[in-house]
Parts: sequence; C-alpha cells; structure tokens
Amino acid sequence: RLLTRRSQLWTEMVVDDTLLHNLEPEKCDRFLRYHPEEHPVVCQLGGSDPAKLAQSAEVVDRYGYDEVNLNVGCPSCRVAQKGEFGCSLMLRKEVVRDIVHSMSRAV
Repeated sequence: RLLTRRSQLWTEMVVDDTLLHNLEPEKCDRFLRYHPEEHPVVCQLGGSDPAKLAQSAEVVDRYGYDEVNLNVGCPSCRVAQKGEFGCSLMLRKEVVRDIVHSMSRAV
C-alpha cells in the first residue's frame, strides 16, 4: 500500500480443510488476518468440495475481505496432481459450477 491503493492485494491460497481445522480465532487469524490499510484485499481459497468451500467462504467473509476467489489456475504439480484444486479443476467443470454456486449462496 505504500506504492499504490489502486491494486488489489491477494492472499496466498488457503486450503479449505486447513481453514476449517483451525477455526479457533488465534489459529484462524494466522491464515486470514490482514491490516485494515490493505483493502481492497482478496482471499483465495483452494479445494474441491462445494460444502467445505461454502463454509470456508463464510469464515473469510466474517474477516471482511472484499472478495473471495476460487483457485482454478494454480499449475503447481504438488497442487494439481492431487486433483483437488488448482488447474486440475479446469477438467471438472461440473464441480467448479457446484463450488461457485455454493460459495455464492454462502456469501
């Protein structure tokens, strides 16, 4: 923010399971806390389960993020080979549809 306020800041990808297993405030803060001057700020979520991602989006929303993003483009072999998120979701358009629907209904 020292350079410009016109850019969005994005978090690193937060995996839905990681977030949902760390819901206690002191643990959750480790993944979602940011400084108020960082707005606009976007939280990127990773996962492939519509229900878990909807629940994760609700948690992110409570932190006051300006947007929630679903990672469907990460080319990392570590991420894509598991077939759970990142670019591997591009091959599972029905799953992406269901995820986007559930996340948008949640927030």
